[in-house]
Amino acid sequence: MKVRDVGTILKLSPLGDHGLIVVWCTAAHGIVRTAARNARKPGSDFTGRLDVFFEGELLFTMPPQGDLATLHAAELLSPRLPLRKDLARLCLAGYLCRLLMATVEPGDANGEWHRLISGALDYVAASPPRLAVLEHFEKRLATIHGIYSPAIPAHQALLRHFQSLPDGRLSFREYLPSEG
Repeated sequence: MKVRDVGTILKLSPLGDHGLIVVWCTAAHGIVRTAARNARKPGSDFTGRLDVFFEGELLFTMPPQGDLATLHAAELLSPRLPLRKDLARLCLAGYLCRLLMATVEPGDANGEWHRLISGALDYVAASPPRLAVLEHFEKRLATIHGIYSPAIPAHQALLRHFQSLPDGRLSFREYLPSEG
C-alpha cells in the first residue's frame, strides 16, 4: 500500500549506478529509508526534488520485510537554499541531521522528531548560525527522549545515554564571523 507523508531529507547515498537511498525524517512515520530507483538518471522524475535538507511530500511503499521502502514520488516543498550559501550554516545543519539519525530509531513514529528537525533547519536557514542554536536543539532532543536534566548539559546527557555522538559537534564554529 502506498503511503503519503511530509518529510525532511537527512541523508543521501548512492544505490547502484543510477539510484539513491534517501533517508527522511517524516511527520507520521519517523525516520524512513527509501530507495529512489533511477533518481540519478538524466530526465528522472526525481530531478531537482531530492537533496539533503529539502522538505518535501513523499509517496512510498513500506516493504513487507526489511527497512528500505520504495520511493514512488517526491514533491519539493522547501529547498532551504540559504543552508548552502554559508559554510557555517551548512556544517551546523549537517550536524543536526547526523545527531538526529544517531539518536532516533527508524520506525519511531513520534511526530516530534520531524517538527524538531524541520523547525531547526528552517531557523538555521533564516538566522545566523550560533552555538545557542545547537544547544537548544540538543536540549529539545534530550527532552523528547526523556533524558534531559538541567544538572548537566544536554549533549552530555545524550552522550551518556547513547554512548557516542557524531563527530563534528562544534566544527561549524571555525566558520563563524569573529566577534569584534
